[in-house]
Amino acid sequence: MQIAIVTAPTAFLYENSTGSRISDELLSGWVVSIQAKQHCRLKVVTHYGYTGWLDDSAACKAAAGQWECWDTWPWHGWDGRRDKECLELEACKHVRQAILCRTSIDLLAKPTVQARILTTLFMGSSVQLLEPPKDGWQKIRAADASCGYVPSSSLLRPECLEQFPVNGQQAQMRLRHAILGYAMSYFGAPYRWGGKTYAGIDCSGLAFMSYYMCGILIYRDAAIKEGYPVREIPLSQIQPADLLYFPGHVALYLGEGKYIHSTGNPASFGCTINSLDPKDPDYRKDLALSLDAAGSIFP
Repeated sequence: MQIAIVTAPTAFLYENSTGSRISDELLSGWVVSIQAKQHCRLKVVTHYGYTGWLDDSAACKAAAGQWECWDTWPWHGWDGRRDKECLELEACKHVRQAILCRTSIDLLAKPTVQARILTTLFMGSSVQLLEPPKDGWQKIRAADASCGYVPSSSLLRPECLEQFPVNGQQAQMRLRHAILGYAMSYFGAPYRWGGKTYAGIDCSGLAFMSYYMCGILIYRDAAIKEGYPVREIPLSQIQPADLLYFPGHVALYLGEGKYIHSTGNPASFGCTINSLDPKDPDYRKDLALSLDAAGSIFP
């Protein structure tokens, strides 16, 4: 099995080799397995089980002992993904990994705000830590091999993840709060089909990224799928950070009848907050009347 690492800041995944329809967006440092190649596109499977076609210029094939150093993050939830024992590999014992936790961040040539910008990366991108932080700056290596500096506060390390599965009510509340915190960070982002960044995001991209940043892999599309941790629950039992499913659409429940979602509706066309309550000025009748399921990862 050939493995590749996404080296572009972002890269679109297409439904077919012609690239006529976008299905997903991948971020720098994400690992994919290559299934086939046609012309200038690779058929790949992502580390969260999604299949599509990727421009081969957006990724670099990885040698044995190289890709494992990018695939060590402690994700939970997809039964079909590779077993992650990579931290035990000799080649990776010296590698410390992190992901970016700001909507976007510039990689700077020097640890100063006036420095030359090497590239701009987006929340969820995987990077490697090169040395201990100093004066609030962290030197990192991006997947395209560029090395530079970002604020230490823009990085999330494995030890900072909320534990999942949760154990106890307080731990559950912390995780729910963390998921919604990431969802709210995309508030105001424009709608983009298949998008996963603040430059443009769709409904299932918003749900996916909000959980992804907490180390949980849910299904990429607006559906509950077997093999992923979201299970259907009665609508009467929904709590904040649970998921609301409509035909072809998904939202994150905020509580008190409100939800955050990314919508292609021209009236909003982006990440916004609406309500299930007819008395609320943010009420969306079309969605409220078509709500057909709720899902949760929590016990």
